[in-house]
Amino acid sequence: MRVQSINVIYKLIFLVGILIFLPTNTEASAGDRTQAFQDCLYFCRRNNCTADTDGVTHYDRVQPFYLKVLQWDCEEECKYFCMWYTLDRFAKGSYWVPQFYGKWPFVRIFGIQEPASTLFSLLNLYSHVKMIRTFRGDASRNTPFFYFWHIYFLICVNSWICSTVFHARDTPTTEKLDYLGAFAMVLFSLYALIIRYIGFKNKILVGAVSLFFASFYYHHIYNLFYVAFDYNHNMNVNILVGTLQITGWLIWCAVRHKRQPYVWRCSATMFLVIITTLLEVIDFPPLLKVFDAHSLWHLSTAVLPVLWYRFLIDDTHYLHNKMVCATKLP
Repeated sequence: MRVQSINVIYKLIFLVGILIFLPTNTEASAGDRTQAFQDCLYFCRRNNCTADTDGVTHYDRVQPFYLKVLQWDCEEECKYFCMWYTLDRFAKGSYWVPQFYGKWPFVRIFGIQEPASTLFSLLNLYSHVKMIRTFRGDASRNTPFFYFWHIYFLICVNSWICSTVFHARDTPTTEKLDYLGAFAMVLFSLYALIIRYIGFKNKILVGAVSLFFASFYYHHIYNLFYVAFDYNHNMNVNILVGTLQITGWLIWCAVRHKRQPYVWRCSATMFLVIITTLLEVIDFPPLLKVFDAHSLWHLSTAVLPVLWYRFLIDDTHYLHNKMVCATKLP
C-alpha cells in the first residue's frame, strides 16, 4: 500500500512537470509591435512628454497625485494609453486580445497595475498573519520547531509583501524583489523539509545543511541580479526546488500516515499546491480586464496556510509528546 501511494505521488508530480514545461502559443509582444500602437506612442510622446519653454511637460501639469506616488512617468503613461487605444482598434476588427511587452492588458485602479493580483497577494499575506497567531496560541512551545516555523512565517510575509508591491507597480526593481522573495519562500520550504527529517540534535549536520542552502540562495540571486537576468533559468530552478519539496513532503507523509494520522493535512496541502499550480499553465486574457490565470492562482493559494499551519500545530504536539516519552524512566 505504501509503495502504491508513493507511485501515485511520482505520477502526479511528473504530470505537473510536463504541463509546466509545455510551450505556449501566445505571442509575447504582438500588441506593442503593431503599427497602431507605435503611431499612437509617437504622437503621445510628442504631445505630452516634450518639455515646454519653461521646462515642464504637459503630462507633469495634469498628472494625478496617485500616479505620481506610484511613479508613472510620461513614457509609461503613453504606453498605457496607447495599449487601450490599440485594443479598441483590435476589438472593432474582431481580432484576438494581444499582449504588450510580454504582459496581458489590465485596467488600472488608482494607478495599481494589476488590481486582482495585488489584492490576492494581500489576501495571502493576511492568511499567514492570521494563522501564525493561531499557531502561537495552539502549538507546543516545548520544541525547537515552534521557533523555527516563525522564521518560515517571516520569509512568507516578506515574499507576499514583495508580490503585492510588484503587482501594484511593475518596475525592474519591484520585479527583482518579487523574484527574490518568491525564491526565498520556495527554497526555505525545501530546507524546512530536510530539517524536519534530520531534527536539531546533530548541530553540525544542521549547520552544514543551513550553510548549503544559504550559499545556494546567494549564488542563485547573485547570478540573477549581477550576471544575467535569465527568466527561464529562474523559473526552472524554482520548479526544480518546488518539485523536490512537494515530492519530499508527500513521501514523508506516505511513510508516517499510520502512526501520525494528522499528516493528512500536510498531504492535502501538497496536493492542493499541485492542483493550484495548474493555473500557472493556463494562460488567457484577463476576465473583465482584471482577472487573469496568475491572479486566480494567487487567490487559490490564500487558503493553503490554513491547512498548513494546522499541520504544523499538530506536529509540534507530536514532537513534544515524543520528547516527554523519551525522558520517562523505564
